[in-house]
Amino acid sequence: MIQATATSTATPEDLFRHLAVPEAWGAWGKFPIAAKQTRKGDTTAYGVGTVKKIWPASEQTVAYEPYTHFGYIALSGLPVRRYRSDVHLEARDSGTAIRWEAELEPLIPGTGPLLRLVFRLMLSSFTRWLPAHVENCPPNCPARQAGDI
Repeated sequence: MIQATATSTATPEDLFRHLAVPEAWGAWGKFPIAAKQTRKGDTTAYGVGTVKKIWPASEQTVAYEPYTHFGYIALSGLPVRRYRSDVHLEARDSGTAIRWEAELEPLIPGTGPLLRLVFRLMLSSFTRWLPAHVENCPPNCPARQAGDI
């Protein structure tokens, strides 16, 4: 398992909103192409079943527990099999503790150590970028404009 942790002065509600709304990933994620929702959730607009295209991958929401747990799997676009990532948010007196975990199986034998390093760096970046954005989120951010989550 790969894991990265961080703390934020933002609330779990604000952080969760930025995870759940696919277009918000483009606001904080520093991806070269904007993220977008390609399928709504099964019972709510951004809940379980939601599919987002986020360069280079297509990902599906598999855990949606406002405002504590958000999980997703890669459907395509990554050099791995069975990629799953879970983000756990825990309210603290001064904000929120973030724990971002991922599990993966290399597509090409022998690439495991390199892939784990790359994904560890990616999760470390996400746990820095997400709170930095949310703590200074502009009014025009997709997460703010999404309505009910």
